[in-house]
Amino acid sequence: MVIVGAGAIGLLIGSLLSEEKHEITYITRTTEQAENLRNHGVTLVHTNGEKVRSHVSAFAEYRQAPTDALWIIAVKYHHLHDIKENLMSLPLTTPMLFIQNGIAHLQWINQLQHEQIYIATIEHGAIKDNATTVIHKGIGLTKIAPYKKTPNTYMDMSIFQTPKFQIEMVEDAYAITLRKAVLNACINPITTILLIENGKLISNKQAFQLMHSLFLEMQTAFPEISSMLTFEDVKALCEKTSSNKSSMLQDRLNHRQSEIEPIVGELLNLAAGREKQLPLLRTLYQLVLAIDEKGEQHE
Repeated sequence: MVIVGAGAIGLLIGSLLSEEKHEITYITRTTEQAENLRNHGVTLVHTNGEKVRSHVSAFAEYRQAPTDALWIIAVKYHHLHDIKENLMSLPLTTPMLFIQNGIAHLQWINQLQHEQIYIATIEHGAIKDNATTVIHKGIGLTKIAPYKKTPNTYMDMSIFQTPKFQIEMVEDAYAITLRKAVLNACINPITTILLIENGKLISNKQAFQLMHSLFLEMQTAFPEISSMLTFEDVKALCEKTSSNKSSMLQDRLNHRQSEIEPIVGELLNLAAGREKQLPLLRTLYQLVLAIDEKGEQHE
C-alpha cells in the first residue's frame, strides 16, 4: 500500500495498517521526512496512551513506490494540483483511494482516467506530533465508496479492516462525501474561530447552540442528508473526538492555509445552485477567510 501524504491522517492510516502487518510505503513532500520515516518508522500513540512503532518505507520520489499496490491519496485538497502529473503518470490499472475534506475533490478527480478510483471519509481524530509520530485522539468509522470502476476491477477495501480501523463499504461516493462535508462544516469553522477542541462544542452552551443552528440551516439546503445524518451523529462525533483539535483548527495553530474553501465554500456554492441562502454558514466562512487573510505565514 502506498500513502501519498504523511500528515495526521496519512500517518494514522499507515500506522494502524502496519500494526496488522500490511506493507506501507509513504510518498512525502520532503526528503527529510522520508529519511526520518525510513530510519525511525512511524509511531502511533493510541487513545489509551500506548505507543507502537512500525517499520515503513518512505520516499520523496513517486517513481520509487510500487505501482501494483493500492495508492491512498491523503494530501489536502489544495495540494492535489501539485501532484497531478505524478498521479496521471501511474498505470491506469493502479487503484487509487482519495481522502480529502470537503467535496471539491470530486470534480478534480474527473481529470484522471484510471480504472479504479475510490472515495473515503474518515471520522477518526488525529494530531500529528512530529514528522514520524501521530496521536490518535478518537476512533471513528471509515466509509469507502467506488467513484470510478469497471465491472471486473472492483476492490473490496474491507480487507484492510482492523479492530481500530473499522471500514464500511457503500455505493454512493457523493452521499458519503456530502455527509462528511456537512459534519465538517458543523464542527471545523466554530472550533477554528473559538480556538476550542471538539468536545467544547458540547460543553459550551453557546457553541452548542451555534452548531445546532448551523446543522438545521444546512438541512434546508440539503434535505437529502436527513436520511444519512442526524444532529445526534454530529454530537456523537464531537464526543468521540472530544480532545481532538479539528483539522481546520490545527491549520490555524500551525499557520497553514485552511480548508474552508473545499469544505464550506463548496457547500455554499451547491446551496446557491439550489437557490438556497445559508447566512449563518456564510458568516462563519467569511470569519475563517478573515483569519486566513490576517497576514500569517502559510506553508
